[in-house]
Amino acid sequence: MDWLAENEKYALLGLSINLEGPTVEPRTVAPNFDLVEKSKFELPPHWREWLGTIRTEEIEECDIFVLSKLRSKQPEALDAENQILARNVRRFFVGLLLTSTFATTHAPVVITGSWEDNETGIREIYELDAPIPNDFRPHPEVRAFDLEEAARIAHQLELANSIAEGPSHWRLFRALNLYVETRTKRDLLNRLHQYARCIEGLLLCDPGNSRKQFKSRSELFIGPTHHDIMGEIYEMRGQVEHLHEDLMLEPFDRTTRLNIMRNEAVIEHVARTTLSRIVSDQGLWPHFANRTGLTNFWTLHERERRAIWGPPIDPLTAVADFNPKFIDDDILGGQHQ
Repeated sequence: MDWLAENEKYALLGLSINLEGPTVEPRTVAPNFDLVEKSKFELPPHWREWLGTIRTEEIEECDIFVLSKLRSKQPEALDAENQILARNVRRFFVGLLLTSTFATTHAPVVITGSWEDNETGIREIYELDAPIPNDFRPHPEVRAFDLEEAARIAHQLELANSIAEGPSHWRLFRALNLYVETRTKRDLLNRLHQYARCIEGLLLCDPGNSRKQFKSRSELFIGPTHHDIMGEIYEMRGQVEHLHEDLMLEPFDRTTRLNIMRNEAVIEHVARTTLSRIVSDQGLWPHFANRTGLTNFWTLHERERRAIWGPPIDPLTAVADFNPKFIDDDILGGQHQ
């Protein structure tokens, strides 16, 4: 086996995704991560029997495996080394979520074990929650660049976790975890609501002034020309928060439903790209990690904040290919039955 050697432990992340090309060349994308062709990974016979036909087929239909491994003095033991490797590939998964709007055909799988008795020994196997497809762009291609970015972000997450103590990075991690959870939610309005909360967590809006500050402070991230759409998103977020979704959904109105779908894509893009930039740039961590950092950051002069943040992102790139004529009413009405 060319991806694993004697006395090595491993963790694999198996993904059934739409790759840019028909295959991915086996290679190292970062010091802790290698890409493994699906043809190179084979389940031992006893695991095939234990998992059953359907689960085995799902694993073997993964388009790519992401590998993290290390040499071990106790390769036969399931211990902290396996946990470290499994955390590595889970961080890669988070990095890919922050890089791409990909969805998986089957639930992502994490497998960990070692090279034992001249075969791939499996000590533990479990699934991760699958990201939900975008309604108008269900399975975008995952490029080689996306995989490299995912590995880079995973490294940054490892570093952030290693230096975090107590509540020092609580707010940033909370917004990040909320984003990851929301990628698995089927309800469109619920996703819009939660992505907006991700942004609110970074804006630290004052009670009673949230709507105004949601629009004004988000200018830092997306520029000053998107007040209308951010105002719409905040209103929709408020309707969900207070259980008034029926005011948007009843009676069925195609224009309203299309606008919800479009706004969800926009706020997802804002949340994802904003979090990706923060996680990727250690210089931003002190300003967005916790309440103290955010309070100090938002009291700075606008010019200082912009110098720290850098150029704004364009939220409308998320809907550049949004074409209502390809979205039928069944899709629009099926989200909220």
